Amino acid sequence: MTRLLNKTLLATAVSAVLLTACNNSNGDAPKEPQKDALVVVQDLPKGDADCPQGGIKIQAGYDNDNSGILEDSEFVSNRTVCNDNTGQTSDEGEEIFNKALVTISLIAKEDARCDIGGQEVTIGIDKNSNSILDDDEITNTEVLCSTGDVDFTPAPIINAININPTTVPVGATTQISATISNLGPSDIVTWKDSAGNILSPDNSNDPHIITVQVGYTPGQETYTLTVETTNDQGVSTTQQKTIVVAVEEAQATPTQAISLNSKQVFLPQGYSISELTGDVYGSLIYAENITPRSSIATPAGTELLGFVAERTNLATGLTTESVLNSTVSSVMSALRGNAVQTSQTVLANGNISASYNITLDTASQITQVLQATIEQAAINTIGGSISALVPAAAETPATDFQFDITVNYDSNSGHAVVTTTLVDKSNVAKYEDLIKSTSSDSLAASTTATLVLHNDSFQAVNQTASKADFLFVIDNSGSMAGEQTAISELTEVFTQTIQNAGVDYMVGAITTDSDELRGVGFTKDIIQIADDLKPGIGGSPLERGIYYSEKALSTGGTVDVAGYPRPDASLSVVIMSDEKSQYLGKFDPNNNLFIDSGYRVYAIVNPSDAYRSQYDDLAVATLGKTLNINVTSEYRSFVETMAENAGASAAGYKLTKANSNQILSSSLAVSVNGTPASRDSLNGWQYYPLSQSIVFTGNAIPAEGAFITVAYQYVDDSQPQ
Repeated sequence: MTRLLNKTLLATAVSAVLLTACNNSNGDAPKEPQKDALVVVQDLPKGDADCPQGGIKIQAGYDNDNSGILEDSEFVSNRTVCNDNTGQTSDEGEEIFNKALVTISLIAKEDARCDIGGQEVTIGIDKNSNSILDDDEITNTEVLCSTGDVDFTPAPIINAININPTTVPVGATTQISATISNLGPSDIVTWKDSAGNILSPDNSNDPHIITVQVGYTPGQETYTLTVETTNDQGVSTTQQKTIVVAVEEAQATPTQAISLNSKQVFLPQGYSISELTGDVYGSLIYAENITPRSSIATPAGTELLGFVAERTNLATGLTTESVLNSTVSSVMSALRGNAVQTSQTVLANGNISASYNITLDTASQITQVLQATIEQAAINTIGGSISALVPAAAETPATDFQFDITVNYDSNSGHAVVTTTLVDKSNVAKYEDLIKSTSSDSLAASTTATLVLHNDSFQAVNQTASKADFLFVIDNSGSMAGEQTAISELTEVFTQTIQNAGVDYMVGAITTDSDELRGVGFTKDIIQIADDLKPGIGGSPLERGIYYSEKALSTGGTVDVAGYPRPDASLSVVIMSDEKSQYLGKFDPNNNLFIDSGYRVYAIVNPSDAYRSQYDDLAVATLGKTLNINVTSEYRSFVETMAENAGASAAGYKLTKANSNQILSSSLAVSVNGTPASRDSLNGWQYYPLSQSIVFTGNAIPAEGAFITVAYQYVDDSQPQ
């Protein structure tokens, strides 16, 4: 296809070079009448003789007969620009191109226009002879994306774009900031709105940050950042990235987003975001209300910090769990210490969230630990680096930390998004809710994804009529005395948690070598439950927890005959064993009675047995949770989570968009009869992603028939047509 440009150009500067003057009536040589230059751009398909990978041919000449058409007799010269960064200019008339008729700059990888980079060809005439193609001299811009058969495009320039909040009411403002490594004084940073208008940064000396006011029409507004750099050899490189703001008439709880390389991550409020520079696509996050972009110095008073980053250099065809394990292994090899995984959860979207207790050989400041973690878990270039992080002046070295990490891995592209938090063990209790919401809410989506506001309405049920049943399967072999005691001692914590949700519960227990119900069978007597969870250590060394729980739950089994689970009751199965599952026969973790019946399985097991055991596989398949049986200090948190999830399954209000979309639970805003309700685990409400439901607790449980409204955001990751 051949396209004639809509505009013609007055060839003043160029005509002085190419045209001959003649006399005029004043005795001076009359000037040649000014002629319009015409430029024709012709697409070259793949397989063209001049451009095997395809490209464009730019033909230039002068409209001698003022016909508006570049005829063969008016042709001066042509230039080919190929998709593989090759091309040529015809020998005749090359001067027209030397006068800045055409300028070419490279487009970096992961550009909004070209995923794998390419070239930007700008066409015009240098009318003022300043050897620069100014904006008012440009008539056309052609974008040639690389075919991928050749790799000539440079690495991305933009590390990350952060936006807070991501969804705003009509007419409100939001702040957008960018991290750009090695930006030089002559490099150009340009922000534009959806209409293409150039936006001024908040500070003329710092183009990284802009504050924008959205319009008064609900919908989506796109903002574009373009960065142009020029190296010492005069080669220009550009990169363009976009970020989307959702504009709503109503507003859920504010959230924030970090746009990385090909993905963006939505985070709960409670963090300040700061730049992370170097060979990394990511940002630092601090649980501290600080001014954004406070460089690389950790703010004074910071107790929890972490990072969000996208790795693009991993192999394809891996598993999310293998990426998690290799990442943590690399981190610990650099830190020199011991990491014990305390729990692991596979979320419905395929993300894996895990928590570790880290004990270092030598005490270190938390910022130093974070630096080593980023260097092992986030750098994208072999031999690459990041700028050194600067600890706060009052940071005290410590040896014990809690490290939480969520991994989103795409096996087709080899990209992984990693979200982490790091906190001194002594401060974990302060940030427990923020860590939990980050683990479940660090949703990775494409850079074109947006957040959509939705409202669910419910009529409150009689929550005290909701039922939750539990079956504990306890290993009674000779090595289990300490673990049995630890779980038994938490009976009161467990029962108080489920009671706080106002749920009618019953608990039964069997062992890993028998389907016989212990004690009186299912009961809510806490003394009896505590005794049932300590079956002794005289049992068989062949631990068959799955086999006997399946047998007990089958039709005619001991649990079934006892009338459990009760009609309309949820059932949670908790298997506790320090050895692998030794099932009699063949067991498929993804096709079994537990999945068919909707039972959720929790596994308190030894991580070293994971590769040869099915306990953790069954927990993953049923959207349960795993706990390291060796870390008894984490039992309390585990049984509380288990009881809370059971309460959500039994008495929760399931969000209508949760089955088909990723829910940003930190955006939830709940009201009862028009009055806002607090997010509180004791006397309020909480959201449980495994059950995709909110549940009320304590004195905040609504009266039967009350009107409940839940506003929240979900991710719309549908690709534009």
